[in-house]
Amino acid sequence: MKQKTRSCFATSALLIASVSLLSSCALSGARQHDIVRTHAEPAAAYTPVSDGGWAGHLQPVTGGAGASKHRTYRVRNRGELVEALSPSDVARANAPKIIHIEGVIDLSVDAANRSLKESDYRDAAFSWDAFARAYSPSVWGKRKPAGPEEDARARSARNQERVVVVPVGSNTSLIGVGVGATLKNGGLLLRDVENVVIRNIAFEDAYDYFPSWDPGDNANGEWNSAYDNISLVNARRVWIDFCTFSDGDRPDSANRSLLGRRMQFHDGLLDVVRGSDLITISNSVFRNHDKVMLIGNSDSRTDDEGRLRVTLHNNWFDNVRERAPRVRYGQVHVYNNLYTSVFDASYPYSYSIGIGVSSKIFAEANAFVLANNLSARAFRWWGGDRVSAKDNHYFEGGEWRLLEPAAPSTGTAARVHTSAPEWHIPYRYRATPTQELPSRLRGRVGAGTEQALARTRMTQEAKAEP
Repeated sequence: MKQKTRSCFATSALLIASVSLLSSCALSGARQHDIVRTHAEPAAAYTPVSDGGWAGHLQPVTGGAGASKHRTYRVRNRGELVEALSPSDVARANAPKIIHIEGVIDLSVDAANRSLKESDYRDAAFSWDAFARAYSPSVWGKRKPAGPEEDARARSARNQERVVVVPVGSNTSLIGVGVGATLKNGGLLLRDVENVVIRNIAFEDAYDYFPSWDPGDNANGEWNSAYDNISLVNARRVWIDFCTFSDGDRPDSANRSLLGRRMQFHDGLLDVVRGSDLITISNSVFRNHDKVMLIGNSDSRTDDEGRLRVTLHNNWFDNVRERAPRVRYGQVHVYNNLYTSVFDASYPYSYSIGIGVSSKIFAEANAFVLANNLSARAFRWWGGDRVSAKDNHYFEGGEWRLLEPAAPSTGTAARVHTSAPEWHIPYRYRATPTQELPSRLRGRVGAGTEQALARTRMTQEAKAEP
């Protein structure tokens, strides 16, 4: 599935509810869950936070603002999180709610919060040895797997999906508490929802135990996994801010090979697909991963035209291989991001910004500090025919140099604009000079940083409006 630096001052109003903390509990049937609820004033106060981006263009992103005291939670495990999100009750799932994430929450657990591994999800009829014998290229060829072994793999995958993919409804704020708020071993699904804020949370290791085999993917076939840390599917008005994303303690370099190819157990870190629109991703860290972010997941989805309006700003992409982002169809503003890699990274650098079919990218004032002088790879053409780029710089030989994307060697109709985008940016923002980005972003963006905690405190300390 899975592709000088000045402007206006930022005042795009993205908002989040103010709350004050108070303990209580929640009941589910006869079993008590230790969910600590937080008290919200009857007329919830708002803290305006200036933040340039598409998410708040048409109206403020308020998340769970206005949540009653009964819909404001502090959760510490998967069961409490799912109960607070109420995915089985549509009305409750989409009513305003503020959920504070405390500590490390493992999403791959049973009802007793016991960790679940591959053996717990595996269908009784499935084994990788039998799968490899059945679909060896020398036996099966290039056909798509079909038959009992593939059916058993698919049943195993569905067993895992029912646990590790957690749906999030509309009008939700998910906010990490202090330092160390983490969701691991699974991911969040924002499907057909709007008005969501996610802040100050680390996301780790959305691990697929049962990846699918596609013998027709590339020359020798590929393994394809299913889960992202966050998936946005036909989601609107979503703001993801001061979060951290990575593969955690299971890097791809540790994966075994099967059917002649290294297995792939991680998909994307954060994908924005299938009609999603008005999204801002800001002040976040994407680290140690292969395929980071798709904006648009298929060349054939022509109905994505006019949607997929996304802003990425003030993010740090550190030792990631590719797709930061890869774009199809969308109007995507990529500004003030830092891209870094080291010589011996676990994920060797391939490219950063992928120019896909009908994409309309404006890459502005981004900084590239890449080992082995790989800045020429920063932009890659994937069937697109245009890109706008302004004031991007790379660091080489002790100095900053202007980076301008080259047109592809084939497809001479492709256009590179180096002054302004071909489309209008409707929100106000300020772009910082690229030379300042390493010192301004390193250690200052992502979950648990002083800046993330300060942003969170702003929302908690606001006073009720008269």
